Amino acid sequence: MDIKEAGKVWKDGIAKEITFIVTKDCQLACKYCYLVGKNTKERMSLETAKKAIDYILSHEHDEVFATESVVWDFIGGEPFLEIELIDKICDYIKCEMFRLNHHWFNSYRFNFTTNGINYHDQKVQKFIQKNKGHIHVTITIDGTEVKHDLNRIYKGSQKGSYKDVVRNIPLWLKQFPGASTKVTISSPDIPYIKESVLHLYSLGIEEV
Repeated sequence: MDIKEAGKVWKDGIAKEITFIVTKDCQLACKYCYLVGKNTKERMSLETAKKAIDYILSHEHDEVFATESVVWDFIGGEPFLEIELIDKICDYIKCEMFRLNHHWFNSYRFNFTTNGINYHDQKVQKFIQKNKGHIHVTITIDGTEVKHDLNRIYKGSQKGSYKDVVRNIPLWLKQFPGASTKVTISSPDIPYIKESVLHLYSLGIEEV
């Protein structure tokens, strides 16, 4: 599977999805965010992740884990704030699946939803290239600068994040052609829906 195919709905309905909440920290304080109590202290340890992985892989033949494929999903907060931890977790997953000759080996994907702010970061980019062919990333962008910045503001200020996200869209689409984004709608930005969807199309995002 090449990276373009990874951008589509992969193994839809036949892949087990396992989610790691690696951190409750985020650069943003989006007004509609479901996560209350964001902080820098609550983060997953590598030891906790390994225990979860060991349990899952050791129960390969249990009905709940007997799916053909697996999606290892990483969320936050903002998951890429913990890219070094994630890299170690993913290395452990790959090594253990290989060591155990697990049926998920070579039929897995790492999935990320990110605010896109540090997508260009060298460590993030190195991780993406390292896992090319087994990774998919979704960047959240809400539409035009006006609509995006109504809600997606930096923590501790009212500064919008649009400019810091949109600069990374060309790189993201080059790496994941055909990737989609989700637009979250709240009451104040309903008037901006149409122009925002058209704006996202103009950026090259084909699925909104």
